Amino acid sequence: MSVRQRVLAWTLEVDPAATRRLYRAVGAGFASGCGCLACRNFDAARPARYGPAFRKLLASLGVDPRKEREVRWITPLEGGLHLYAGAYLCVGEIVAGRPYRGFPFAAGATDVFERVSERVHAAVRPWMAPEGAWAGHAVVRIEFLVVLPWVLPEGPERAVDLASTSHRSRGRAH
Repeated sequence: MSVRQRVLAWTLEVDPAATRRLYRAVGAGFASGCGCLACRNFDAARPARYGPAFRKLLASLGVDPRKEREVRWITPLEGGLHLYAGAYLCVGEIVAGRPYRGFPFAAGATDVFERVSERVHAAVRPWMAPEGAWAGHAVVRIEFLVVLPWVLPEGPERAVDLASTSHRSRGRAH
């Protein structure tokens, strides 16, 4: 059953029950299936370190926080922290809110991430080409930026080469 829900700067028509059913059909999240050091760290650090506001937002949409569609390590930060970007999916449509024009056309007040908590920012985007279990459904991407600590016993030795074939999983570079 669809419900209208305000999510940050957007109003969505979402179906949390259908989203939960699709997440049950999805195997592991992207990071769990990758195995690179950066993804293993992400997998170990989330969702507990997302904070209550982002976890509550995901739960309200029917999203399983252990099953991100994609994730990408961006850069190390001060104090042993690391910036990651990623996306979750939910069944639904954007009915109102900030327009998304995409790159390179984003400018000014369009295409910005909203602050969810101290370490999480998110944005809502339509997903134009759902695949796999999501095919045939109207789908919205909940894109996020998150700052996470390094929690693995083995430390990050160097910056991750995002173009490296050792950082590709299921046909998608990250």
